[in-house]
Amino acid sequence: MPTKKPAKKSTPKPPVKKEIRTLTLPKSGRIMTYELERKAIQRMRLRMRHDGTLHLSIPTRTTIAAAEAYLIYCEDWYLTATKIMAERADKHPLGDAVKDTLPYMGGTLEVVWQTGTPARVEADMAKGRLTVTLSDLTDPALRAAAIETFEKAETKKLVVALVDRYHPLFAKRGVAYPKAIRVKVMKTRFGSCSSSKGYLNFSSRLCQYHPAFVEYVVVHELCHFLVPNHSDKFWREVERVMPDWKERDNLQKK
Repeated sequence: MPTKKPAKKSTPKPPVKKEIRTLTLPKSGRIMTYELERKAIQRMRLRMRHDGTLHLSIPTRTTIAAAEAYLIYCEDWYLTATKIMAERADKHPLGDAVKDTLPYMGGTLEVVWQTGTPARVEADMAKGRLTVTLSDLTDPALRAAAIETFEKAETKKLVVALVDRYHPLFAKRGVAYPKAIRVKVMKTRFGSCSSSKGYLNFSSRLCQYHPAFVEYVVVHELCHFLVPNHSDKFWREVERVMPDWKERDNLQKK
């Protein structure tokens, strides 16, 4: 009888370290304030939060000098992003009501921003209007969070209904119903599929696009349960379910 191998000891994860740092940028002379966080990741990641603050994640062994070199490389991006944040704040001054528009289902919704409490988002689809009530219209983080909450809810309803409609076609091929259908902020993708875990992920901004395009995105991700890559075999599966997928895909550009 073979002897049992001793159990492997789990390696403790390094503690997460955060600190607030500043850096004077060489081209503009601007002083950048950012939150630095060391994490068990492979590459550095820089993002600007809804409130305009910066967060930089770096691998645990990356030096401060390397991190600052990366920030200097991102100076143009940082200047553009801060300008956009300032323009958004100017666009919604404090007042009783400020009108705006939001892309929705290939068209637009009129957004009426108004001050008041409690904070709430009320949609009147018959009138094509979204009324957002906030305590402070000058806070870009509050405005962004309100729109994000609305878009996540709308997109979740859309994609769940579409998965329910199309899944029976995939069930015949042995595909189980997704274990999770998640909607989140995705900057570069409309959707993703983790075929090994049974998860589908969709971008919260999908509700901005034409329904036919949203339908294509859902079918596209479901097809990844059959073929996890973008080989010719994958595209044949997409075409089998949705022969006009190319025309639908082009709707994202309109």
